[in-house]
Amino acid sequence: MTRHLPWAVALLTALLLAVTGTLDPVHALLLPTGALAVWHAWTTLDDGAESAWPAPPTEQRHGARHDVTDLGWAALTRDGHVSARITRRVTALAQHRLAPHGIDLTDPRHHDDAAALLGADVLDQIRSRRPPTPRSLHRWLDAIERIPTDARRTGRPPA
Repeated sequence: MTRHLPWAVALLTALLLAVTGTLDPVHALLLPTGALAVWHAWTTLDDGAESAWPAPPTEQRHGARHDVTDLGWAALTRDGHVSARITRRVTALAQHRLAPHGIDLTDPRHHDDAAALLGADVLDQIRSRRPPTPRSLHRWLDAIERIPTDARRTGRPPA
């Protein structure tokens, strides 16, 4: 019975409005019907259970999306040069790629060997303290990418 109660109240209200002459029959029927629609929408759209977003992963892998986003936002300074953070990462990458060849970027004795693999201009820029331009950084990355991964190709024994 409670399921039909709102319909019965709306029908009786429409009948009462039409019989008393308060509203013409069409509007007497539309007013309670509109009120009934609003009431049904109100009771149907309750607060409900709010679905929670999945928890972000706690594992931070090296090179994961978070790192890429951080690097993208932190790549350039206000004056258009590459930030020190990016320069340090690329220098560490160069160190890592040169290590199998027995070359240390910080050792002046390995300057000629490093220059042979990277190029003298790139090596001087990497060892410089001045921040590079994006174009220079692109040349650095190209030079690092050209370093052979197999140390035997250069004729030097692996360290």
